[in-house]
Amino acid sequence: MIAETWRTVAGLAPPLRTLFLTTLVFRTGTMAYPFLTPHLLRGGGLDAASAGLTVTAFGVGALVADLAAGRLLGRLHPHALMRGGFLLGAAAVAVVPLLRGLPALVAGVSVWGFAYEIVTPAAYAATIAGSRPEQRKVAFSCYRLAINLGLAAGPLIGALVFAIDSYAVFWTNALCVLAAAGLLHARSRSDARSHHGPAEREDDGPGGRQDNLRGGRSRVRDRLTLPQRSRFWTVFGLSLPIQLAYALPSVFAAWYVIVGLGLPGYWAGAVFTVNALGIVLFEVPLNVRMARVGDLATLVTGYALAGGGFLLMALATTGPALVLATLVWTAGEIVVFPGLLDYVSRLSGPAADRTMGLYSGGVNLAFIVAPQLALHLTGPGHPGTPWAVAGAAVCAACLLLLAARTHPYTWHKEKPCTSAT
Repeated sequence: MIAETWRTVAGLAPPLRTLFLTTLVFRTGTMAYPFLTPHLLRGGGLDAASAGLTVTAFGVGALVADLAAGRLLGRLHPHALMRGGFLLGAAAVAVVPLLRGLPALVAGVSVWGFAYEIVTPAAYAATIAGSRPEQRKVAFSCYRLAINLGLAAGPLIGALVFAIDSYAVFWTNALCVLAAAGLLHARSRSDARSHHGPAEREDDGPGGRQDNLRGGRSRVRDRLTLPQRSRFWTVFGLSLPIQLAYALPSVFAAWYVIVGLGLPGYWAGAVFTVNALGIVLFEVPLNVRMARVGDLATLVTGYALAGGGFLLMALATTGPALVLATLVWTAGEIVVFPGLLDYVSRLSGPAADRTMGLYSGGVNLAFIVAPQLALHLTGPGHPGTPWAVAGAAVCAACLLLLAARTHPYTWHKEKPCTSAT
């Protein structure tokens, strides 16, 4: 599996390889955020409530970035927007440890959140521009692989740096972000001289998508038609249960295993390890094999696995049962997220830049809301309720997906796929 993943990444078009490497460096460098709260409590002079408000400001800044991304991508090439986000983010993360007082910290962390998140919709746009529709699930799975590899390594490196100097973790993060900006700039120029990507060879017609990417961007083309808007908001609404469900493990799994079930802490580690290994080992190879599978079949499969996996989490009372449930919902994650990104990009047509930013906003909204939902749903005697509610909501969304396919205003009918390469 590792060899196949390596071959798939190595076989990407040069612009997508550049995006993969840039994302890997950027996400590996994302090491300061996990240590923001302890820094605020220890070095920032804030109490717990003020620290929580400051951390929330990061999510608010990220949501603003998602809402602004469509307009910004209407004027800037995705790589230019990514570089801008890198430079702004490096400046913000370097300044945050020097700030004192709640207003200054909230402002600085908000800017940091905006800069961090604006890279995501820009990267989505670059993925769409660099791949043909039949390649897109694989391209998105490679992009997600870079994210997951980076986020696995970043906090570990950050923990080592933070143990030495709590300020140094922020400045090391800033240097890594600058390195990502430099890598993107250097390789983008090289790619432009040596390669014309797959999407650039497509005949999109006058004023087509590639005209937009070369600088002749038209504001009219960013406007969704009424059927496109209806289809997008349908899948956006039906994706929220998935986003909320997959936000749960990071904020709730450790508490559930250790406090709710009273199991040794290493079983919480097993849940995270099984999930991470499953994604790294199997996501790219599986999506290569599913490249010709239609949108509906992909999403229904992913939703069913996710719903079943989270319901099993609610029923699990032993370590092995938790691992089995984790394998099931990890399989759902591997299938459903590249599938959703692929489907949203297809249904949007030339306006994909705008809708991908809005879709990313749903992801951030879920990570803001999920901890509060888990807190309110759990309690003595029913610690697994958040998992059960998440699983039931995902299963209900799966049934609604099947119903949505029957109407052209709620489902985008894909063109037949003739090739996966």
